[in-house]
Amino acid sequence: MIRFKIKELLEKKNISRYKLQKLTGWNYKRINAYYKGTVSEIKVDELDKLCDIFTCNVEEIVER
Repeated sequence: MIRFKIKELLEKKNISRYKLQKLTGWNYKRINAYYKGTVSEIKVDELDKLCDIFTCNVEEIVER
């Protein structure tokens, strides 16, 4: 099972879900899916954008 560490990264970087929505341009439903770990489809470009925003590697966002 894949686990997303978005919640932890947001807290660490002091970024709200609302701000992440503005930075990504995604709708709130998509942000919440990553936040709650209920994403059913992972897009490479989304992971890339998250890595840019959090200045991290994919391994810091996704855990298996």
